[in-house]
Amino acid sequence: MSAEARRHLPRILGSLLLVSAAAACSSPAPTGGSGATTSSAASATSGASGDFAGHVMLGGRQVYLECHGSGRPTIVLQSGYGNAGDIWSVATAHPPAVAPGLAATNRVCVYDRPGSTLSLDAAGNLLSSPQPGRSDQVPMPRTATAVVTEWHDLLTTAGVPGPYLLVGHSIGGLFTVLYARTYPDQVAGMVLVDATPPTIASLLPPRSRTLLEASLKAPSSIPGYSYESYDLDEIVNAIAAAPALASVPTSLLFAGRFQQVSGSDAEQFVKDVAAVQDQARSEFAASIPGATTSVVADATHYVHVERPDTVIAAVRTVAARIP
Repeated sequence: MSAEARRHLPRILGSLLLVSAAAACSSPAPTGGSGATTSSAASATSGASGDFAGHVMLGGRQVYLECHGSGRPTIVLQSGYGNAGDIWSVATAHPPAVAPGLAATNRVCVYDRPGSTLSLDAAGNLLSSPQPGRSDQVPMPRTATAVVTEWHDLLTTAGVPGPYLLVGHSIGGLFTVLYARTYPDQVAGMVLVDATPPTIASLLPPRSRTLLEASLKAPSSIPGYSYESYDLDEIVNAIAAAPALASVPTSLLFAGRFQQVSGSDAEQFVKDVAAVQDQARSEFAASIPGATTSVVADATHYVHVERPDTVIAAVRTVAARIP
């Protein structure tokens, strides 16, 4: 694989495409934004209402959290690989974006995983290239358990009221499932947005499996900043070892189209995924008690960016099913 191809690997999200976040979030301009005033967690709290955008101290380091709106259940958004929390405030069509749209009726929180990158500047404009996320860096690679523990500790320390309706995109969908299996009393429902099916890697031929695995460990293109890094097998094994999922309202949204790619490696990767994705998706859905599934025919992997209206509707449908 060429050096140029490897530089783009960090932007392979989950298992479905090779494309940069900037390309996925191309014009028209987004709605929403990340321009809320940053506050210290010592002087503000995420609480159950009101706007909060600031850092929460966890074990001597700062994790960026943002919460807006009010209303139960509290909705917590978990981004896909490489994306900071601001990706949920991007809409290339069908506005409003997911985060501000849901905040009209519910408490909505997002955060930046260490090693993620921003898509928007402080004024809510798309960046021309990814910029470091707002959380302190940690050693990489990380385990799925470390991510879920941090997520839990962040919500607890910040006083974000549960139980939660968790919404996870791509590999963030796997973290969402692991959270629900680890802390079942805190999860009232889930929406998984083109989540990475756990069996997808095992179904791919060796060349594409290697490419997928490399995509989660690629070198950073930002000097002095380490991209987040994971081992997909470790994530899948952590989920398998966790307690069984409780039955909560769950919706799985899958992309109906592939992003157009160029280059022989990328084109073959897409063909290989296309050959096995239906099986992987069916197995994933079957592993989640009572889950409903639907395909968003006109969206690629960034369903929440291209069809935020569909994601908002799915979240509200799940919320309505929560006792």
